[in-house]
Amino acid sequence: MANQTIKTPRIYPDLISYHRARGSAIGEVKPTTANVDTIGVQTGSADELFDLRPLNQVTFDTSANNADHVLINITFSTASYKQNYIAILNHNLNTALGKIRIFAGNLATDVDVIDAGAIDDSGDALWNGIAFTEVVNADTRTIGANNKSLVVQPGTDGTTILAFAETSFRHWAIQFEGANGGSGADNDETWGSTDLRVGGIMMGEYFDFPFSPDLSLTRSIVYDKVNVAESAGGQRYATSTNLGRTATTTSKSPFAIGKVSTSTSPQYIYGGRQSYNLTFSYMQNTDLLPVEAHTYIFSDDSVISDAWNLVDGPTRPFIFSIDNTSVGSNAESEHLFARFAHNSLDMQQVAPNVYTVNTQIEEEF
Repeated sequence: MANQTIKTPRIYPDLISYHRARGSAIGEVKPTTANVDTIGVQTGSADELFDLRPLNQVTFDTSANNADHVLINITFSTASYKQNYIAILNHNLNTALGKIRIFAGNLATDVDVIDAGAIDDSGDALWNGIAFTEVVNADTRTIGANNKSLVVQPGTDGTTILAFAETSFRHWAIQFEGANGGSGADNDETWGSTDLRVGGIMMGEYFDFPFSPDLSLTRSIVYDKVNVAESAGGQRYATSTNLGRTATTTSKSPFAIGKVSTSTSPQYIYGGRQSYNLTFSYMQNTDLLPVEAHTYIFSDDSVISDAWNLVDGPTRPFIFSIDNTSVGSNAESEHLFARFAHNSLDMQQVAPNVYTVNTQIEEEF
């Protein structure tokens, strides 16, 4: 969408890191010893896939194992949690000639071997009955022959977000597999000559604010790592530890599509840190506050339950969109990898059961 028009914002909190922050070490890469057709981590660790540091990439030796798969299992503490999106951050699936297969179920055996949502016909998620859509860079989407898996092939390297109708499965598999030399969702294809790199994995339930923020808002682009000094002769000079987003041939900040055509060409990306100061006036208490504050209610949809609590305020980053209708081609412009820039969520009651809420959101790299 042109000029980053602000409409109804959306927040994508990460349910994996929410569990991990509370002591549940969910999320694992099935090692090579578990199945002869799986590829373990080459550099980095499985934990780094879930650390919400997308520039910290994990690599897999797909070039030497070009017919094998990378299998990642995610198991939530209960089947009551809801999910409606999956995001793969800072990947090189297009260059590595790879694709993503997603399958899910309520038993661990539904997801613990490769192709469980395809050849083995396991899993409870039937993707012919689950509506799904490309949010960012999920260009080709194909349902497996038995409807038990969904295959996504990104059109470029970078960050991919896939959204789907709300589900509540406990066990999930995200499988990376080759996309070279065949066609169709279930063909046994191969990887290219470049090893797979992945900067992070997020999934959970996105939250749409009930309406657009007030027209009086602030959008900023801040160079907060630049220091300007002045010499004794009055000449000014600047030093900087970074200029904002980065983009190289192997690694990109989330939602940067900058190209580097040669090793000496400039990076075609905008610099600085984007931030938003947004006010939502006259928000109903049912949209803002949980039904009960003493226990988590899975069916409750509110700012506190589905956004603020799941990232513990400023503790963990999330994906932020300034327009929940911006999807598909060029939707990267409306998305940020960001966090809340305040420790306190202040809610001013302006009428019975009606509040005004202000929030500041800053970009992360």
